Amino acid sequence: MAEDHYLEFNQGQDRGGAEWVQAIAVSTPAPRSEVKGDVEVKFKAKGMVAAKALCWQQPTKEQPGEWGHDENLTPNGITLGDSGEGSFIFPAERFPNGPANVRIFAESKEGKKDIYELQLFNLGGVKWNQGIPKKDPPAAKGLKQVYADDFNGPLSISNDGRGSRYASHKPRFGDFSGWQFSDVLGEGKPFSQTGTWLKIAARKDDASPKGRSGIISSVNMDGKGFWAKPPAYLECRFTAQSAPGTWPAFWTITGLDQGSNGDELDIIEAYGGNGSGHPNHPGYSIVTHPWGQKGSDGKEKPHPNTVVKMMDLGGKSYWSTTFHTYAVSIGLDDTVYYFDDIEVFRHPSNPVSKENPHCFLINYAIGGISGWPIDLERYGNGSDMYVDYVRVYAKEAIPDHVLPLPGSAPEISTHGIGLNFSVAGDAGTELAPGDIAGVKGVSQTSWNNLPGASGRAAELKDSTGKAAEGLSATWEVPAGDQAWRSKTGREWGFNGGNLTMQRGYIQSGGKLAVKGIRYPRYEVHVYLNADDNGGSGRVSLQASGRKEDRYYKLGWHEGKFIESVGTTAETAAGGNLVVFRGQTAGEFSLDWDGNLSGGWTGVSGVQIVETP
Repeated sequence: MAEDHYLEFNQGQDRGGAEWVQAIAVSTPAPRSEVKGDVEVKFKAKGMVAAKALCWQQPTKEQPGEWGHDENLTPNGITLGDSGEGSFIFPAERFPNGPANVRIFAESKEGKKDIYELQLFNLGGVKWNQGIPKKDPPAAKGLKQVYADDFNGPLSISNDGRGSRYASHKPRFGDFSGWQFSDVLGEGKPFSQTGTWLKIAARKDDASPKGRSGIISSVNMDGKGFWAKPPAYLECRFTAQSAPGTWPAFWTITGLDQGSNGDELDIIEAYGGNGSGHPNHPGYSIVTHPWGQKGSDGKEKPHPNTVVKMMDLGGKSYWSTTFHTYAVSIGLDDTVYYFDDIEVFRHPSNPVSKENPHCFLINYAIGGISGWPIDLERYGNGSDMYVDYVRVYAKEAIPDHVLPLPGSAPEISTHGIGLNFSVAGDAGTELAPGDIAGVKGVSQTSWNNLPGASGRAAELKDSTGKAAEGLSATWEVPAGDQAWRSKTGREWGFNGGNLTMQRGYIQSGGKLAVKGIRYPRYEVHVYLNADDNGGSGRVSLQASGRKEDRYYKLGWHEGKFIESVGTTAETAAGGNLVVFRGQTAGEFSLDWDGNLSGGWTGVSGVQIVETP
């Protein structure tokens, strides 16, 4: 059993009786401060009469155990006066370099209790257990290392994962954090390489009033990236803060798309917080999800799971107290989970798990689908997760594996000409010849990239990759607006080629003229995109002296193209696509006003589709 003094910190051992309140407020140093030397911690705990503070320490001469130990920073305790004010010294030089969690416990005469986890970053201290161990993990015996990231150099993370090592969203489907997993917004927002660690910073501030946090995935939105084929072993070492709403995790999946019926292996899901309405968890959870799969009896397959009572294991420390290593071995017979190289759960491997490659994800969710409330106000609406390393072992590497996209073949049955508005110098908005984009039923390859806010293209290709002889396209925006009318929009749930086509768009006031069309009859599909807020707009087509208008209201459409058929602002329906049918002229022009109401919207692409 965990030692009795840990019951005061209520890490799941004592699940009843106490009334947990939020009484402690630290005035100095500020949460998440960089510190060194002797650091005075000042706090107030109104209504409390006594307090104590602990911090995890590396092995010492007096306590040489390999796991390290909890050091009482206040061996004589702290007596609090009527004001509730107290203080103590955190001697940072005697403790591990890097992330530190100083835990303060306070109680009242009536038995009310509170815990405050003060996250700090120790600039000095003792270097201990940093980076990838020199020895291979025992559970990876017989396998070779096929992937490792020590996070001790520049990060390689992008919004969709293209051209980088990690994507900053769950590929293709299902971001799930209450403080949303955000794009890469700059240094520290939400990712930074700090010391020898990856820091994922969860924040709620003026820049992100609804909150933001981070996830990294080893594959991108196209399903390309790192996959491990069983038998395989994956492990990650990290620490985070236990506070209401925090939800760090390390996990694998075999399928990326909704309804893909893949396996999800939750190696660790940790839930922060104490008291009524909060997890008050004795450790962390492990779950294997065989999504959408049924057994031979026709019933849904069970989801094997357990709660790891980590305070009874190894060094007897919590996931927020210090770094721990969490791992899974996906074998051809059994799937086995490990905590600091200690086996903690085992079950027969599901056929989907052992027959398919797995990618991995590491995230710091804050609330969301976990259902647990978020309350980080007294921590300045912030919290940090630190990842030390991740490494993977397998029989062999499969570096070129790609999980195909749904509808991974072009669907157009006639011919088409695709025009993609790309942002000059932004490869993430440029479609490659083999990329597939377009609405279901007429999706095609061989899109033509039209870079920047104005230009002319005369060497265009059709959907078969052949030259569209005599065809030309000219596009422009009003003079003086060129610098910001051609821009990058948000992803709106799209993936693959559709995501690429959607990302670059030309905002309000754009014009496109197309000449030399040889199709006797065709449709013009106009694809729309926007910044984060969506909005309403109008697209007009002029041909043979006739003008047609289409109006739309653009928002979240779950990564699907939805046609808006409104011909007036009043009849505009929700959609991100308008279509002009029954066209026969050899040339036409488009113009659009993307700012009728709401946010900034515009045209991301135009597709001319031959019809019988």
